[in-house]
Amino acid sequence: MTKRILLIGMCMLALSFTAFSQNSMEKETMAKDTQMMKTATAEVVSKTALSVGAKMPSFRLSDANGKTVASSDLLKKGNLVVVFYRGAWCPYCNLYLKKLQNNVSQIQAQNAAIVAISVENPDKSLSVAQKNKVSFDVLSDPKLETARKFGIVYQLDSDTNEKYKGYGIDLVRQNETATPDLPLSATYIVNQKGEITYAFLESDYKKRAEPNDIIEMLSKMNAGDKMMNRKGKKTGN
Repeated sequence: MTKRILLIGMCMLALSFTAFSQNSMEKETMAKDTQMMKTATAEVVSKTALSVGAKMPSFRLSDANGKTVASSDLLKKGNLVVVFYRGAWCPYCNLYLKKLQNNVSQIQAQNAAIVAISVENPDKSLSVAQKNKVSFDVLSDPKLETARKFGIVYQLDSDTNEKYKGYGIDLVRQNETATPDLPLSATYIVNQKGEITYAFLESDYKKRAEPNDIIEMLSKMNAGDKMMNRKGKKTGN
């Protein structure tokens, strides 16, 4: 009887130790994941962000005039080109927005609209829109909440952050975030079903999706839609 009680006690102790070990491992893994999220670099994020085949997170953001723009409403009208930029202070971003504006009529001709998104408030967005004379929506994404849903937010290393501060760019203060976070200069194309069909995810902010590549992808999407419609009509007949 004593041996049986002792054996049961040893089994219970072993089970408790196993459960404790598993719990400790889970906590350690969660801590590592959290730490990685906090310190994710542009290189890491460019490989883990939402990409082709994923569903685009829905959003409701304010435009340069404070009007709410919903992704669901935009997709009802056609395909969508979603462009994330770093801010009005970034010369590469301003040049790219101008480049998109130069090609906006060709993009619209492919049954698509453009939205440009940054963390900056509507006043800054208005400044960006006016300075670059863009005709498409420039949206404000407070605290990078939408960008985080896309998985494209990374944290500047301390040296780069200090260098930016030397230029008068204090990201934490300007963007009202806990850490010096920025989005990848990502470009997505999303079809009317909300599916991502093209994703430009480059860790180097000086590199951007070429307008010609965007137009070509939209053209292929439209050609595919037309083919599907023909097949549907034949099947219906």
